[in-house]
Amino acid sequence: MSSNAGDQRNWIERLTEKIPGYSGYVERERRRDIDKLHRERVADRLRALKSPLTDLMRELSSSGRLMEVGPIDLAIKKLDRLENRVRFASYGYSGFFDAVRIEQDQLDSIYKFDLALVEHVDKLEAKLGELKTRAGTAEGLKTTSAEVASMLDEIDRAFDQRYAAINNFVEGQPPGRPLFQ
Repeated sequence: MSSNAGDQRNWIERLTEKIPGYSGYVERERRRDIDKLHRERVADRLRALKSPLTDLMRELSSSGRLMEVGPIDLAIKKLDRLENRVRFASYGYSGFFDAVRIEQDQLDSIYKFDLALVEHVDKLEAKLGELKTRAGTAEGLKTTSAEVASMLDEIDRAFDQRYAAINNFVEGQPPGRPLFQ
């Protein structure tokens, strides 16, 4: 570690010792940063899942299966919308990250919600692999693309629930009460 980095850390440690509440402020900012990082990572994964769909749409178009492109196009639009919602979620729920008000049970609940969101994306990724293999027939394409659309709706609802849970906390839930089970 360079002496400059050590000086910076010592300065921050002294600041934390001298200014009451500063460490809580730093912790709150870290929580916001971690939340944003998590949402960006999920959004990046969702964006990456668009590529197989656009490739499949191109294949269908080039092979003359234009009537079968609709469900894939709908899935791409849903994926775009979901990616943008996750990536650009409002910081209107910043009160949730207030170091004084948040309790560990509530933070743990949000982390469980975040894990579930990631697991939904994992399942979607697997389903998109299945879509590619089942797209050889019109029926296989129709069935699997409907399942993909349904999974996208499920992820959208999961994100809605996470957002609502955080906002409900801000609107006056007492500290220590889990937001959801």
